[in-house]
Amino acid sequence: MTGAGLQPRLLLNPVITIWNPYNVEIPMTPLQFNFPKPLPTALRYTINGTQTPFRSLTNGSTNYGPISTQSSLNYSISTAAPLKPGETRVFSHQSAPVDANTGARLPLTPGFSPTGGHYFVLQSSAPTNTSIDVEVALDTAYNDIAVGVGVYLDMLRQDNRRHLVYRMVYTPELARQVYSNIQGLGGVTASELASTIGNPRPFLTTIFGARMTSNTHLSAKGFVQSSPLVNYTAMGRKDEVEPTISRQYGGTRHPVNSPFDFSFEALSAAGSDVLPNVGDGNSGYIVTGFTSGTGVSRCVVAGIPLRPIASLAELQHWDLRYENPIPPYAFNIIGNSDATPLLPSNAVTNPGDSPLPVNLQHDDFYCANHLLFDDWFLSSIAPNPNTFGPAGPSLQDTYSDFIEGKEPLANRAYRPIAEDTATDNPQSLYSQNVGNGAAWRKIASRFEVEGMFNVNSTSVTAWRALLGHARNQKIPYIESSGNTWDVALSEPTDYAFTRTNVAGDTRASNASFGDTDPEIGGYQVFDEQILDRLAEEIVIQVRLRGPFLSLAEFVNRQLSTGELALAGAIQTALNKLSADAGSNPYQTVQDLSSPSLAQPPGHPAQAYKFPEAAIGYGAYGVPGWTRQADVLRPLAPILSARDDTFTIRAYGDARDASGRILARATCEAVVRRTRDFVDAADAADTITPLTSETNRTFGRRFQLVSFRWLHDSEI
Repeated sequence: MTGAGLQPRLLLNPVITIWNPYNVEIPMTPLQFNFPKPLPTALRYTINGTQTPFRSLTNGSTNYGPISTQSSLNYSISTAAPLKPGETRVFSHQSAPVDANTGARLPLTPGFSPTGGHYFVLQSSAPTNTSIDVEVALDTAYNDIAVGVGVYLDMLRQDNRRHLVYRMVYTPELARQVYSNIQGLGGVTASELASTIGNPRPFLTTIFGARMTSNTHLSAKGFVQSSPLVNYTAMGRKDEVEPTISRQYGGTRHPVNSPFDFSFEALSAAGSDVLPNVGDGNSGYIVTGFTSGTGVSRCVVAGIPLRPIASLAELQHWDLRYENPIPPYAFNIIGNSDATPLLPSNAVTNPGDSPLPVNLQHDDFYCANHLLFDDWFLSSIAPNPNTFGPAGPSLQDTYSDFIEGKEPLANRAYRPIAEDTATDNPQSLYSQNVGNGAAWRKIASRFEVEGMFNVNSTSVTAWRALLGHARNQKIPYIESSGNTWDVALSEPTDYAFTRTNVAGDTRASNASFGDTDPEIGGYQVFDEQILDRLAEEIVIQVRLRGPFLSLAEFVNRQLSTGELALAGAIQTALNKLSADAGSNPYQTVQDLSSPSLAQPPGHPAQAYKFPEAAIGYGAYGVPGWTRQADVLRPLAPILSARDDTFTIRAYGDARDASGRILARATCEAVVRRTRDFVDAADAADTITPLTSETNRTFGRRFQLVSFRWLHDSEI
C-alpha cells in the first residue's frame, strides 16, 4: 500500500530442501546459495488492461529487459544442526519481504513461510481497484558463452569454497520443444485485490532439484542417468571443461541427461497441490514428490561403511565419478552393469572422442568393473571398530585372531593357508605379510576360499542354492519416529537383498505410501518362486554369454548389440523378472514412477547412441529396486571364472585276445591347484617374471586331496 494507492509486486519466495542421502548422521555447515544468472523464466502482466512486455526477473537476458536491476539472487543458511541418516529439512525466508533491487542476501531458516522472500516492483503505483493477469514464458536466451537457456547455481561454504557448481546451457530451439509458454495463469480481480495485501496469492512454482522417480519434467532411467551425489556439472559449458577444444561431449546439450530437473508449473489459487509441505522437525519431501501425499521425508540411498567391507560390490557406494562434470551421471557404479544411452552399444567411449588428450565421457560401469574384478579383492583384514570410531580390535589384532582361529574375518569364506595356521609366531606373519605395506600383493596368496563358485555353471540347482544362501537373518535397518532415530532389527528373514549394511528403511512389502516408504528406501525380500525364476534366468544368460574367461566379463555387459549389450548376466535376469507382471517384485515402486523413453522431446539433440538403454523408469535403482550389485554384494568374494578343485575320474579294463572284458575298474581323484609353483625356485607370491622354465610350462602345483575306487552303481 502506498500513498497513491497500491504497488503491484511479484514475490519470489525461495524454499530450499536440504537432504542427507547417507546412512550416517552428517554435520550441516553454514551455506550460501547464489544464482549468478537470470532464472530462465520470463513473466508478462496485464495490469488494468495494459499489457507489459515479457521481462526476466534479474539482469542478463538477451531477450527481455529485467524487472530488477540486480544480476543475481543470493541466499544463506546459517544453521549448523546435523542431519540424521536420510533426513530432509526445509528452509525459507521467514522475515518481511525484501526489495530485490537492494541485492540483499536473504537468510533462510528451518520451516516454510509463504510470505517471505524477494519482491519485485511491477509498477510504482496503481489504484485500489487494480486487476492483474499474468502468463509465463521460458526465457530462451541469456548472455553466456553463446546464446542459450539454462540454470546456474552455486552452493558455497562459509569460506566461499564451492560445494556444488551447476551449469546447464542448451539451445533456444531445443528449449521451445521441451518447454511451452504457460498462459492463463490467472491473477486477481479488483474486488479480490485487497485480500492479497499481506497474503500473497501463489500462481507459479519453479522447481529445480535432483532428477528422481517422479514429479520430474523429463524422466530419465533412474540411477543409470542421474546421481543425487553430483556436485559439479558443465552441461553445455565446454569452456569450463576443455577451454582449448572446440567441441561438445555427447548429450551435454539436452536436459534429460542432467542429474537435475527444472520445471515450472501453474498453481491453483490455494497452491497446495505443488507448494512444499513441512513435516515433523521441519522435514521436507523428496524423491517421489514435494508434498506429504506424494513424497518421502527420509530416504537413504548411499552408504558409508560402518564396518570393514568384505566385497568389491560394496564399493558401489564409492562416488567414483566425483567431480566429473560430463554425463552420463551414473550412480552405484561398481558391480552394476547397465549400458548408458550416450555411448554406442559396442564401445565404452564415443569413437569421435578417441583423439582427445583427456576424455571425460566413458561407460563408467564397464570400465570400473574391468579394472577391479579379477585383479583386486577385499581381504576384510582391517581395524574393526566397536562403534563408528577408532575403538576396537586393531589391524594386527584382526589378523592375529584370524590366523589363530579365534575370530573369523568379515568375509567368513576366507581361510588362512595351512602353513600359516601352523605358525607359533603370528606377529612374524603379520610383519611379513601385512604390516610391511606389502599386503596388496601378498595377502591373496595366504588365503583359501571355502565354497568357491564357478560363474560358468549352467546348473539351475547350483545357482538357486547360491542365491538362497541368506536364511533366517535379522536385517538391521534405520527406524525413525518423529525426532527419534534408531537402528532396529527385523524378524528372522529369508532371502533379503540390502543395498547397505544397515538398510535405510524396513522391508519393501507393498506398504502404504507415506512419509517414508519401504518400497523406495527399504530392502527387498525375494520369495522362493522369485529365486527359482532368477536362477533359471541367470543360467539362460550364462549359456548365451559364456564361457566367461574372467570374472569381470561375467559382471559386465557385452560390447555388442541387442540385449546382451544392455546389461550383465545377473542384471539382465533381474530385468526379466521386472518385465513380467506376474513376477515383478518392483511393481509398487514402478507405479510411483514415470517411464523414461528412447526419444524424449527434442531427441536428436540428446545424442543417444544406444536409445534402447534409456528405456525404463525413473525409479530404477532406488534401494527398494534390487540391482546386480546388491545380489553380488554377498556373493562376489566367492565367485570365480575357473575352478581350483577338480574331480577326475578314470576308467580301465582288462581284455582277452578276442576283446572280451575280463575286469574293469573306475577310480575318482580330487585334486586341488595350490599356491606353490611346481619348482620352488619361484616364490608363490612373486610379481616378477618367472625364473624357472618348469614353472613357465606347468605353473602351479596340484595336490591330491582324495582317491577312491568307484562301484558300478556310482557311475
